[in-house]
Amino acid sequence: MTGRPFTAAVCQAGPCRARGLDLLPRLATVVRTCPHGILLRTGCLLQAARCRPGAAHDSGGFLLVQPCDRERRPSGTVIVVGPVLTTADAEAVACWLSDGNLDARQLHPRLRGPSRLTPNDVTGVPWPSRINDERG
Repeated sequence: MTGRPFTAAVCQAGPCRARGLDLLPRLATVVRTCPHGILLRTGCLLQAARCRPGAAHDSGGFLLVQPCDRERRPSGTVIVVGPVLTTADAEAVACWLSDGNLDARQLHPRLRGPSRLTPNDVTGVPWPSRINDERG
């Protein structure tokens, strides 16, 4: 169990909600033991090409982990974890969260997502276009 605060957001959309492997219950068990851990269930987090209509879907869940302070203010870079494909992967992620180090290098390389996200990575729309769309 870790006393280090974090928020873990687990995608439950499309291919992230893999049949036969439900990541959420395993992570919920771990987060309940972490006094400052929060687990969120969300829709698509990365707007990945694999989640767009008509795309071929591969399997495996993704989650974003945000280290934070006790007031929930971010205290580090968001860590992209996934794809989580097997029960062993889910257990490795759960142990990593429980340990509290929250260093992506402590995860198996296959479970490490991109180390830096840009607005393009998150929205799938180039940043200037998104700003223009928001302004109307």
